[in-house]
Amino acid sequence: AGDDVGRRLAGMREEWASSEVRGMLRAEFSSAAPFPHVMVRPFLGEEGLRLVREDLEKLNATEKETDLFRFFQTSDLAPRLEKSTDGKKKKRKLQHGGDAASGETSAPALASLADLFASEGYREFCQDITQCGELTARVDLSAQIYSRGGHLLCHDDVIGTRKISFIYYLTDPSEEWADREGGALELYPADGDAPRGTPATTPSKEILPLSDALVLFVVEPGVSFHAVREVRRERARISIQGWLHAPTLEATSGFEHRGVATLQQILQTRGNGTATSSAAVGDAGAGAGPIDALPSSSYATGELTTEDREFLSQWLAPEYLNDTHMQTVASQFADSSYAVLAQFLRPDVFSALLEMLGAADTADGFSQDSAEAPLPCYGAGACDGWEVIGPPHLRRYLRYEGEASAEDGQAAPGAAHSRLGRQLAQLSGQLFGSLAFRRWLRACTRLEPRSAGKAEVRRFRPGLDYTVAAQADHIAPGFADLDVTLILVPVGTEDQWGSEEIGGFESYLAADDDKNETVEAQEVYRGTEDEGPLVNVPAAPNTLSLVMRDAQTLRFVKYVSRDAPSSRVDISACYPVDAPEGSSGEEAEEEGDCEGGE
Repeated sequence: AGDDVGRRLAGMREEWASSEVRGMLRAEFSSAAPFPHVMVRPFLGEEGLRLVREDLEKLNATEKETDLFRFFQTSDLAPRLEKSTDGKKKKRKLQHGGDAASGETSAPALASLADLFASEGYREFCQDITQCGELTARVDLSAQIYSRGGHLLCHDDVIGTRKISFIYYLTDPSEEWADREGGALELYPADGDAPRGTPATTPSKEILPLSDALVLFVVEPGVSFHAVREVRRERARISIQGWLHAPTLEATSGFEHRGVATLQQILQTRGNGTATSSAAVGDAGAGAGPIDALPSSSYATGELTTEDREFLSQWLAPEYLNDTHMQTVASQFADSSYAVLAQFLRPDVFSALLEMLGAADTADGFSQDSAEAPLPCYGAGACDGWEVIGPPHLRRYLRYEGEASAEDGQAAPGAAHSRLGRQLAQLSGQLFGSLAFRRWLRACTRLEPRSAGKAEVRRFRPGLDYTVAAQADHIAPGFADLDVTLILVPVGTEDQWGSEEIGGFESYLAADDDKNETVEAQEVYRGTEDEGPLVNVPAAPNTLSLVMRDAQTLRFVKYVSRDAPSSRVDISACYPVDAPEGSSGEEAEEEGDCEGGE
């Protein structure tokens, strides 16, 4: 097998030496949009591709999932071909699953291909086609397998000295890959109305993972934005992903703009205060409640009154106004810094909202019987006051920016999207924005909300929406955030959402302690894989979550799979509270005082 692939590779080198072929590829590369790229097909030919696929069958791949992606991946193929033996992680064969014996793997075809990608001839070919400048002998190489639900969110690939990104597609050649299977490589243009390094909310080009195709592009901060759309069928999307490297950081493409690299922007949301949390992005519309400039230590809500209980009874289920029940919630919250309250709204209030959500989902093709439908268009549901919120390397979801319902509480007639948005905006403004609700929060958490807080009405659409893990830039020293989220999904879908297999859960995890972390220090997009979340809050019908979050806690809503039975709709609010003793919020205040004295 290795000899067969070697002969094919020798023939490829002769083709690459042709000035006519290179000229054609250079022209295609330089003229491509939204940024330069090129596809070479055929690459190995079907016989060579099948031999490499057979070799890949001998390797184990480990499932990897973060806020940014979900796929299976082998260990690095460039230095050696070795099977994974880590029993702690979920493994599967590239197609059929199962474990292989440990030890060295005989994979001659794959070894020949890896040698090609590490060869001087391949580097010279990439340099000539892309005009990227000097490349070193270093190559990173691994196989990735996207099974159903697998995805990779928008990013620019800038890590360390990466200079050329290449993907060789090893999908089953028996049948050409189709649009309905998902898994396309999406290329994003820059948003011309936003600062440099901001991608548009939707891709402008999709490249299907056609078998025996090689795709090349130059890695450049704030330019090479791409993603892999969710795979929708049982056939796996198999590829070999690799990077060629520049000799130094200064020799990478766009080095002067590394401050706008995707990873750098993500890191900046984790403590540098230059990016914002999802609740703080954009101008406040009807979906975003009142915002105080700063929390006030003199701000006091007072005790819950009889009038407050009567006011809250318009929305809250009766048990949540019972003193004994509130004390139980407060004790649970004190023990773990979070509480999840089921059946929070009165049944009639929830039923009305659920009917509106169902109508909006049906209008957009997200009804529960449409799980096998194609992936939705990016503009689905973006109408009647609902706007797409980005940028997609940090977040994408719909936020309601229209008017609220009338003061009498009656939803205005009209389109399903408008009715849903208006009613939720009214609930956000009248309930979440009220002093009575803040007094109720004080009774249930024993934390004092120090301002009117902020709230937004969000809708996460299946197959489209998510947020990336970030810290809240607005948490002042000595304070923390009380996150209050009302989640609405249909009754009867609890098990699906609770499995977390379809995403849509809100995850809280500890931030990295390294305050000097930069793109240059990163070789992967996330920290150690053994670090789990502090808490995951699955989407559930008519549920209110209360979570105390300090300045060193990250938060994200996991990408909602197209297999989800509905949209996830929520009202997401946060209120500044005093940081408890010993929390990172208090530590930040002390460190700030010391630095100020310097």
